[in-house]
Amino acid sequence: MQLFILDEIPERAAGMLCDSHLRKMCLETAQILSSVLYRRGRAVPEQLPKPYNPSHPVIRAVDTPEKICWVNRYNMALHREYFRRFGKRHAYYSFCRIYRKQFCCTAIPLRKDDLTFARDFKDIEISEPDIVLAYREYYRYKKKKLRNWKYTNAPEPDWIKENQISKSG
Repeated sequence: MQLFILDEIPERAAGMLCDSHLRKMCLETAQILSSVLYRRGRAVPEQLPKPYNPSHPVIRAVDTPEKICWVNRYNMALHREYFRRFGKRHAYYSFCRIYRKQFCCTAIPLRKDDLTFARDFKDIEISEPDIVLAYREYYRYKKKKLRNWKYTNAPEPDWIKENQISKSG
C-alpha cells in the first residue's frame, strides 16, 4: 500500500501517475481513508471499502488533520485525473463525496514540514530525506519493473527519466 507522494500538491501528484497506478490508487486511497476513519474510532459507512490493516505504516502515518486533508484531496484528484484520461468515472468515484463529508477538511493547507508520510518502499532502500524526491526515486525504480508503463492522454513527467529530479512538477 502506497500513496505515491510525487509532488507536494496532491492534484499534481495524481497527474504524475502512470495509468496502472492511477487505476490502482483510486482503490488504495479509498482503503486508506476508510482505515483512517476506523483508526480514529469512527464508523465506516457500509458502502465504503472495508478498512485495511490499521497498523500498516502508511495508514499509521496519516495521523494529523493536515495529512488527512492531503490524502482526501489526493483521492479527489485521482478521480478527476482518471476521468480526464479515460473519459469515464472510476467505480469508487461516488465515495469522494462521502469522504469529504466524513473528514470536513478541504481547506487545510499542508506545509512542507507536514509531508512526513510513511516511507514503506518495497524491494528498495531509499535514503533521500525529502519525501517527494524519495517517492520520485522509488517511482523511477518501479518504472523499470512495471511492464505496462503508459500515460494515456498525459505526458510522462520530465523527472521520471534517469538523473532528472526536479522539485517542481
